[in-house]
Amino acid sequence: MVKIKKPFPSEGDFVVGRAVNLEQQYIYVDLADYAGLPSEKQARGMIHVSEVSSRWIKNIRNYVRIGQIIVCRVLRVDPSKGHIDLSLRRVNSAQKKKVLKERKYAVKFENLLQFLTETEGIKMSLDEAYEQVGWPILDFFDYYQEAIEALKENGEQIFQNLPSIPENVKEAFLKIVDENVEIATVKISGKIKLMYTDGDGIEKIKDTFSNIKKLIKNPRDTRKLDISYIGAPFYKIEVISKDYLDAENILSDAVEILESKTGKYNGSFELIRN
Repeated sequence: MVKIKKPFPSEGDFVVGRAVNLEQQYIYVDLADYAGLPSEKQARGMIHVSEVSSRWIKNIRNYVRIGQIIVCRVLRVDPSKGHIDLSLRRVNSAQKKKVLKERKYAVKFENLLQFLTETEGIKMSLDEAYEQVGWPILDFFDYYQEAIEALKENGEQIFQNLPSIPENVKEAFLKIVDENVEIATVKISGKIKLMYTDGDGIEKIKDTFSNIKKLIKNPRDTRKLDISYIGAPFYKIEVISKDYLDAENILSDAVEILESKTGKYNGSFELIRN
């Protein structure tokens, strides 16, 4: 279960639920992340057999079993009655993967708040931690993953926009994030052979690499570019990013600078990928 700010999902949302009852024409799904009506323990949705698969279904139990965790798309919601119509067939594999990944980050975020409530000197329940810290932070972001990674990288800056949070709570939470959050990165690297034939070749090499390093204005552990000396005329270049395509684009921009500088200063280069 992950605490959600609103009691019901919205039409078009993707939700994670557990199949709790199977009938000939319907699957009933508990949505534990949503509170539902005040009279309910949690919200519950329903999948009509026509929304289980685009194929004809002889036995609904061949598609879903009781207790199975499933990702559904919300078709209709009637908050006054607590009715939620869901679809299983309108979720493709890529969407399912994305939703389940995001929910893992939602659980992670809640765990961070739970750690905060267990910190010495901090007296608050999980609900209070959401109200005082969780919801205000999440208001800045669309996704839990985005929020957690931003806290790891720029936590101080985020809290500058939340002056109502006490200093001791802020410091405790940032420490919890620092100790419990690791951001996955990709690394690509290669060897550059760079030569300038003019007498001031060393200065031209420094100028070239200085311009390449400027490609990343605010380097950090999850997005940076390093160049190190191997032995003339060879240098190592290493790019780290959270996204492989972004890393490749940075390296491509570096090659453009090498082409421009060697063309301008009568030099030559070669990039040997690892």
